Parts: sequence; C-alpha cells; structure tokens
Amino acid sequence: MSDHSTDRQLLEAWEESAAMAALRLATPADTASAPPALIAEFTETASLLADTVVPVPPAPSLRARLMTQVADFENLKPVADVRRFDGEWSDTGLPGVDVRFLYKDRSTGLSTVLLRMAPGASYPSHHHHNEQCLVIEGDIRFGEVVYRKGDFVVAGKETTHPTIHTAEGNILLLVVGHNEFVQA
Repeated sequence: MSDHSTDRQLLEAWEESAAMAALRLATPADTASAPPALIAEFTETASLLADTVVPVPPAPSLRARLMTQVADFENLKPVADVRRFDGEWSDTGLPGVDVRFLYKDRSTGLSTVLLRMAPGASYPSHHHHNEQCLVIEGDIRFGEVVYRKGDFVVAGKETTHPTIHTAEGNILLLVVGHNEFVQA
C-alpha cells in the first residue's frame, strides 16, 4: 500500500471520529483519536448547518400523529426513557472498558448499565451481590467459558467473578445490585 493511500485512510478515520464527536455520538476513545482542531471544525460546521434550517409548520395530519404520540407517552409515564443517543459512554479507568449508565432504582438499589469492552480488554475479578448480564454484541469469557450475542447469565449473591475478558469486544446489558463493581 502506498503512503498516499495510508495517509488517506488515516484522514478518513480522523474525519469519521471527528464527525461523531461533533455530534456527541463518539466514544471517549474515538474522540481522543481525532485531532481537536478537526473536531472543532466539524462542530462549527454542524452548528452552522443547524442555523440554516428554516422552521416549517407540520402538515395537520403529521401534527395530529405527533400529538397522539405525545399523549401515548404521557399515558405510559415511563420511569426512565433513555434513547439510543441519550447519555454518553464514560471511561471506567480500565483500558478498553467504557460504561453507559441507563437507570438506577433508588428503592431497590438495582442499576441498569451498558458495558462496552474493546477487543482484548479485560475486567478484573470482582465480588457480586447480584448481577444479570445479556450479551448484546461480541463475546465475554470467564476462563474457558464463552458467552456470545444473545446469551444471558446471572451471577448470584455472594459469588465472585473470575477475570472477564473478550476476544472480539462486546456490549453487555447489566442489571446489578447495590454495592456492585459499578455504581450509577
């Protein structure tokens, strides 16, 4: 591969990371991988584009559908409503491991979080009061035991996880009890 194509690939990777960072959709690692000046430039561009949008009143049929959705949402009265682009991933302090807090039930002490591990990352051994884990993407490994996308595992009270690692990387949905290894 020529130096020119390698440079182009690097620039494209930076631009993609900067664009996601400007829209607040990038992981902390992706944000750190893009040049700050490029992120600032993309952020300014996104702001300028938003300023050019001319408000248009919705058609009556669209307005009626939107108002029905609002009424349905109000009738549902969810305790938590976290959309896919709400919130941000936070660095756990462990290399390649980020967490996104979704909800904490103060009455039970249960927290719901997403945990994301980069390929090859690991999470140290830890003690459980209770943990439910659904593998959304990738894999998790406890020694020779491997769980993959769609697998579900519950670690009961007073158990200790061995070191968790991933070969492919993953996203895990965790419901954890109070005093667990992650706190909301």
